[in-house]
Amino acid sequence: MASIRDEIFLVISDCNYAHSRSESVLPESFVEFHFSLSGPASVDFSDTGTLQVNAPNLLVCRQGADVRYTVTCGPGPWQSVGLYVTQRYFDRLLGAVGNEADRIRGELAGVGFDQIYNRQMPFSVDALNIVEQLLDSRYRGARQMLYLEGKCTEILCACIEMWLAHARADNPGETLSARDLRLIEQAREMIVGDLRLAPTIPELARAVGTNASKLKRGFKFLYGMTIFEYGHRCRMDRALRLLVGERQPVGQVALAVGYQHQTSFTAAFRDYFGFAPKDARRLASPVVSGPSRVVQHADERSAIDAAKSAPSDQT
Repeated sequence: MASIRDEIFLVISDCNYAHSRSESVLPESFVEFHFSLSGPASVDFSDTGTLQVNAPNLLVCRQGADVRYTVTCGPGPWQSVGLYVTQRYFDRLLGAVGNEADRIRGELAGVGFDQIYNRQMPFSVDALNIVEQLLDSRYRGARQMLYLEGKCTEILCACIEMWLAHARADNPGETLSARDLRLIEQAREMIVGDLRLAPTIPELARAVGTNASKLKRGFKFLYGMTIFEYGHRCRMDRALRLLVGERQPVGQVALAVGYQHQTSFTAAFRDYFGFAPKDARRLASPVVSGPSRVVQHADERSAIDAAKSAPSDQT
């Protein structure tokens, strides 16, 4: 970690985790910029929900004074650059930009003590180049600090440009309270609790006590997909497990994941995986050559992975 005049704190990570690693982040009124180049990560808001961060990605956030969270990096290679910028320095930077930065000021000003502001954005080419230069820096000592200071200013300028472009494209940031996060998590639990049911968004919103618009925006922000996409993925994954792991007949599986008609289920399954339900067990069963050509099954997880990665029979 490097500190630049106690106004910017820079954390550069380039490592390979043997196991998942978690770090708690206390509220210190920083405007945070997290550039993830490789490796899965999640942000856990205690009992109120989890935000998935997919690389490559830029996550901008600002904590309220009463919000704490934990960042967990999965095992494997991990590359990231994090900037923790004091509000005073960032305000000066926005002041140099002028009125164009009013939208950014407004988004950050609305963060309450029990809320957290988040905005996820794809990298711009400029930002990606700067992040890679920070990861590959060969400078040491005093020269390194001069280099890092210049690069931090450069990457913050690129961030502001990305932020404004993202906002102009009508992609809002999201300010969520602990209550909002709990309600969104409750909605997710309702979706996966009984996959035979397919509640509408208004029904979910009424059931958990929020409005449909906030539920849609917050859900997509936290889980990276719409409510429909999430429910559909859960149904298809469950169907594959029932077909391969429990070897249930196709008609029974269709009913278990909310389809009244087997033909509709078969079409949806084929569209999702690229092969028909009746072919799932065959594609997930590696055949071992020998006198009796014994079909050996790995554990359920290996079989499901094999089926998911199998090429489609369709041309």
